[in-house]
Amino acid sequence: MSMGKPLNILLILETSGGGSGRHVIDLAGQLIRAGCAVTVAYSGLRADSAFLQEITAVPGLRLVRVDMRRSPCPGDVVAILRLRKEIAKSGPFDVIHGHSSKGGALARIAALGLPGTRVYTPHAFRTLDPSLSSASYRLYAIIERVLASISNGIVLVSEAEKQHALQLGLPASKLHVIPNGLEKQAQSSREAVRKRVGISQRAVCVGFVGRLVPQKAPERLIRAFALIAQNNPDARLVMLGDGPLQAELYQLAGQLGIGQQTSWLEGENGAAFMPALDMFVMPSLYEAFPYVLIEAANAGLPIIATPVGGTDEVLSDQVNGFVVGHDDARALSAALEQLIQEPQLRLRMGQASRDIGCQFSVAAMAGKTLDLYRQLI
Repeated sequence: MSMGKPLNILLILETSGGGSGRHVIDLAGQLIRAGCAVTVAYSGLRADSAFLQEITAVPGLRLVRVDMRRSPCPGDVVAILRLRKEIAKSGPFDVIHGHSSKGGALARIAALGLPGTRVYTPHAFRTLDPSLSSASYRLYAIIERVLASISNGIVLVSEAEKQHALQLGLPASKLHVIPNGLEKQAQSSREAVRKRVGISQRAVCVGFVGRLVPQKAPERLIRAFALIAQNNPDARLVMLGDGPLQAELYQLAGQLGIGQQTSWLEGENGAAFMPALDMFVMPSLYEAFPYVLIEAANAGLPIIATPVGGTDEVLSDQVNGFVVGHDDARALSAALEQLIQEPQLRLRMGQASRDIGCQFSVAAMAGKTLDLYRQLI
């Protein structure tokens, strides 16, 4: 990281789950190591226990709870006033950096008229959701353009997300691509992880790791696996995660006759669990640049994914896995079949994944972010 005057930085986020929380935890820790003073304002309404445990363990970090709700509501005014009070009391901040749509919106509005460079990281624009109505898309696009006008810089985590920002009409001069990164950690062996979670050592494991929500489209994987399960009795589908689709997905697996070949897991750390798998599948409708792709690559897994944000960064079709089209269950099942049947292909693609994954480090992500802060200031 570049050295210079220590900065006073405020990071604001509304949602702590998934990649947004991971990003803020890692960024805060690295900035503190670089000599910066860092405050994180988070919402307790969606702060899960894992996030709170990790964020409170960051040495030297100052935490402030400011409750924010995901959907627009009258309480937003209270949150904005609370944030302004915090900025005035604990500032002046050199940088006020909002994360995700709601945190980014409230951060920039709260900082109006106060000292501090205003930065925003969407972590997947709401407008990336293909299920949005055209009216909702236009409304969110207008909001993004208005808020961009009071932003000094907007950080996109992939080139695909930048291209989407340009389509929304955000000014190119304010857009900066800084990919996500992970700190590489020692991994348990395939045998040890499988023994712990009760998966047979001889099974060929197809894995999903993520929230069971419409955005992640886990039903796509279940349907594709069902097409090849009967001809591959040693294949096992492992679904790690929970969410509102859980009961519906259980039922779907049973209806398709793969209940006995499917394992459902909760509470496992995704990165630590990856070594148990033989291949990783991400059938998402949209993404910015999910950490789970880097985790799968670091674990040396072949990857099958839809062409969403971040896929291009980590997955090279036919090199370390396969890119399959949206709603193309047969293409997905064909990719599964090939990897299940060809162990040498899995090894070759897995090594290619490992070589790609090591390029995405936390230090690089945080260093580029700090450099951008200094540039914008």
